Amino acid sequence: MNKDLLLELYKSQSKIIYKYLIKCGCPKEDAEDIVQDSFIKALEYMEGVSINNLSSWLFKVSINNYKNKIKKRSYVLDLNISEEVLYANLILEENLEQGLLSKEKSEAITQCLNSLKEESRTLLILKYELELSYKEISRLLGLSEDMIKTYLYRARNMFKEIWRDKYGEQ
Repeated sequence: MNKDLLLELYKSQSKIIYKYLIKCGCPKEDAEDIVQDSFIKALEYMEGVSINNLSSWLFKVSINNYKNKIKKRSYVLDLNISEEVLYANLILEENLEQGLLSKEKSEAITQCLNSLKEESRTLLILKYELELSYKEISRLLGLSEDMIKTYLYRARNMFKEIWRDKYGEQ
């Protein structure tokens, strides 16, 4: 595998991985370290990873590194999302009243997100918080765009169902 390809991948993917780690509650310094460590691993193991899977491999390595840091340091996972943006994209699509979200609603959104499986939460954050395209998410997770669309549809519906169950709103 070409090291220039890895450099190009670093330029295009490192910011996305970094932002995702921050949104998951990773401290900035640790997020920087995790991204760098993941790319160092890519250099070490680049011959064993398919070019087509390198982006998703890097994302998975980064997430696993973050999970390992959580276990070692006993971090408390605290999603760092813009609840207003996520809520507007997920719930306000249904023509609910517009306006500012109160602190209570922001906490409720975080609780609903935390109630979802990690995969669903990841998809919602990548799509609605980081505003990645289906194609970008597909590359990052190593899944087809059709699968991303299907899983994202299910994740949105699960979020809405949890929201309705907890708060009785649509």
